[in-house]
Amino acid sequence: MSDEPKIFIHGFLARYFFSSYLCSRILNFKYMENKKTIGSLIEYEVRKQQISIKDFAEMIHVTRANAYNIFKRSVLDVQLLGRICKALKRNFFEDISKDLHLVDEDEEETKRKLAIAQFHEVVPKIVDGMGKDNVIAFGRSSEFPEDLPLPDYMLVEYGITFSIGDFHHNKSLGHYGPFLISTKYESPDGFIVYKERFTFGYNDWIDIKLDYKTEDEWKKTLDLAFGVREGRYECFRK
Repeated sequence: MSDEPKIFIHGFLARYFFSSYLCSRILNFKYMENKKTIGSLIEYEVRKQQISIKDFAEMIHVTRANAYNIFKRSVLDVQLLGRICKALKRNFFEDISKDLHLVDEDEEETKRKLAIAQFHEVVPKIVDGMGKDNVIAFGRSSEFPEDLPLPDYMLVEYGITFSIGDFHHNKSLGHYGPFLISTKYESPDGFIVYKERFTFGYNDWIDIKLDYKTEDEWKKTLDLAFGVREGRYECFRK
């Protein structure tokens, strides 16, 4: 090969890599400028992975127009954000937990959504890893009044319930009077569950506060709950 084509190729490659570098710098600069909302964080990730808007929209089952709209938003539905996490293989819930300024909504509401999303992702996996049935039920039967405090989720096979934001025991004070009997169990690590039952015939259940926990904290809390259910942790009663 003569020297002239070599010079041409080298020059072409130099321009190519310089252009790629420049685009990368512009993208990073734009990201740093706009790192204010969850939407801009998602847009940055889509651009970084070089996914077309059409493909991104198909991956999360929305229209192309709605995909563009997501980039402008500071509040996203939990289920939609979950689909985006799966499509882009990035846990945006973790990003939000580290920087609540990414979302433009009440801080407590943000924490609640994070806790629920993480619960759905982490708890079934942990329970399954313990060799137990991980079927979780939720919803309210029409036989219960709307203002009656009830747990929000339940591991059906084990009578282990989850109450969003606080223990059912604390939410129900003054509602059931003397009919609800609660016994608190606290492990040496500080993890707490309540064993509850009604005096008028219902079976007892174990209640856990559904808040944002690390995966390790969820493991310890669930181990405590199953331990109380199986009679292994009577010594933790307070």
